Amino acid sequence: MATNTKYMTTTNVPGKKLDWIPILSYALLFMFPLSLLFVLISPTDVNLAFSQRIFYFHLPANIMCFLSFLVYFIGGIAYWRTRQRKWDIVMVSSLELGVFFSFIGIVTGSIWARYAWNTFWTWDPRLTTVTIMLVVYLSGLMLRNATDDPSRKASLTAAFGVIGFIDVPLVYFSTRWFPRGLHPVIFGDNGNAIGLEGFMIVTMLTCMVTMGLLFTYFLIQRIRLEQMRDDVAALFYAQEGEEY
Repeated sequence: MATNTKYMTTTNVPGKKLDWIPILSYALLFMFPLSLLFVLISPTDVNLAFSQRIFYFHLPANIMCFLSFLVYFIGGIAYWRTRQRKWDIVMVSSLELGVFFSFIGIVTGSIWARYAWNTFWTWDPRLTTVTIMLVVYLSGLMLRNATDDPSRKASLTAAFGVIGFIDVPLVYFSTRWFPRGLHPVIFGDNGNAIGLEGFMIVTMLTCMVTMGLLFTYFLIQRIRLEQMRDDVAALFYAQEGEEY
């Protein structure tokens, strides 16, 4: 049986690297309870009462969604330039995280809308553009899984990463470009902007940091999972005497 002398797993690269997972785990163990405590003791909104507290999860989830798709977009451009597998790993990892955080944002937003607008869903400009964005990225994820050719899989993923990102700024600016919508402006001086004061700002920033830590933790773990899949595949091909 022939041996593959070129084979080296991604987890056996020489040199000791800093493992961020334990650091992120301890940080999350501290920040999650702190965020929940701040959400509970934060001042109650006059109009929305207790239901307003879901906003502290809704907004950070949406921002992490945008961040995920930004990483996906960068990974797509980098893959088209280099054709390296590492960028394909970054793409699929950030794509799945973006879809995950999109669902969190939509679900929490629907619950909030039930109390704010007396309906779980309305075709508000922000909600419409978010739905289009999610459908586009879900289509890219399904199309990726529909082919077995690694090169074609990565190329399709990169294409959706670059093209789909066009809708991300449209989602963000929808409340400014279409001011007649029900969705308020979160940041800015528009007449329907949400005002956060005092401890509400502290709570929002705390939840934002917590969600950012969660995003980083998931991204690193998802990248490692894909690398381990490559290692297993390379070992299999090495045993068969083929080059992976």
